[in-house]
Amino acid sequence: MQKASRPTAAFIGVLAAGFALYFVMQAIQPSLPTILFDYNTWFGGMKDNALLRFLWLLGDGTEPHFHKTLLGGVFVIIGSFIAYLLDKSNSKAAGTPISYGTGLWPWIFLASWVSLAISGILYGGIRIEGDGWIPTFVPYVCVAAAVILIYGGNFINMLTGAVLGALFTTPITMFIRYFICLPMELPGVIGSVSGMWIGGILVFELCNILPWMKKTPYPKRSADAPKNMTSEEKQMKKNRFFIRRMLADYSEPMFVGNEIAGGMLVLGSMISWLLNPMHPYYGTGWFPALVLCQIITGAFAIYVYWPHWVAGDGFPSFVPVVSVAPAMVLTFGPSMFVIVFSAILGALLCPPIALMVNKKIPPHWGGMVGTTFSMAFCSFGVGVLVKYVLIAFPVLA
Repeated sequence: MQKASRPTAAFIGVLAAGFALYFVMQAIQPSLPTILFDYNTWFGGMKDNALLRFLWLLGDGTEPHFHKTLLGGVFVIIGSFIAYLLDKSNSKAAGTPISYGTGLWPWIFLASWVSLAISGILYGGIRIEGDGWIPTFVPYVCVAAAVILIYGGNFINMLTGAVLGALFTTPITMFIRYFICLPMELPGVIGSVSGMWIGGILVFELCNILPWMKKTPYPKRSADAPKNMTSEEKQMKKNRFFIRRMLADYSEPMFVGNEIAGGMLVLGSMISWLLNPMHPYYGTGWFPALVLCQIITGAFAIYVYWPHWVAGDGFPSFVPVVSVAPAMVLTFGPSMFVIVFSAILGALLCPPIALMVNKKIPPHWGGMVGTTFSMAFCSFGVGVLVKYVLIAFPVLA
């Protein structure tokens, strides 16, 4: 791997902007209006209200990021559609090729939404005493889209991945959450992402033996279609690429990987927070801390492992952004120690573990197995460490 100079200016600038944004958000949050419904109203009403149930499914588009916002879910769909149109028209404004340049985004989007709808219909009305949250979002960001990437886009592949993804992942998540995570006081994200990788393995093995699952070629792309930046271009424009990559990482869980989509998700969630600070992040009021921890962990993951991004077109720097740091803040509270400590640890640990696992898996398994396993493994390890550090030094809480 070639030696690459890191985008230090962008790294420092992003961190400074993140801390400034955090303190501004903290200062203005008490004076914000309550125009949008709060999370508890949303959750409490969606069981019996069809409109709120549909809006809940839209918000599921941001649940992997712990945002759980209505406008974030709407905006990421709009952003993905814009990115797809720009990509199809070979526009220079398209940014990073959507869905890794496969041309499969429409099928990925359809498969994810069908799987999400099935999960919502089957499990969305369930309530378990002592903990009402149900992980209906899980199939939206794992198996269905991964099946399309492996086998190609057609109706039978889409339907198979969507149905099997919903049937396997959500129940596994619920079992791990309610029988392991809650009794052991572990972060709930461990259950969510474990349902993804365990359910994913089961579905990939089934698809490997189902007679109707045949691989189809990816759509052909024109010679003028947007391309990933070369290593030389990344180095020449390293600060710009750093910021683009940070935004794109927000859309990686949906297999989009484009900065327009990721930026729109963040924008929508920020607007939701401005309309009611008790709407995002499960109504905790800790959304400013969530924003900061994700900025820190995303910046560190890209900066530390910058040579990997220069050498290739993909690296799992998004993994800690949607797992360790947000989960630690949700579990242990928004102290500055929890924010910074868990963000840096997640950034250092998650990407190499995901990469290591994905180098060992069979070719008929999707790369989401390694990324979601890394999320679960690192969230467990960091969670235990943070728990005992706070017990030893309660002043840090």
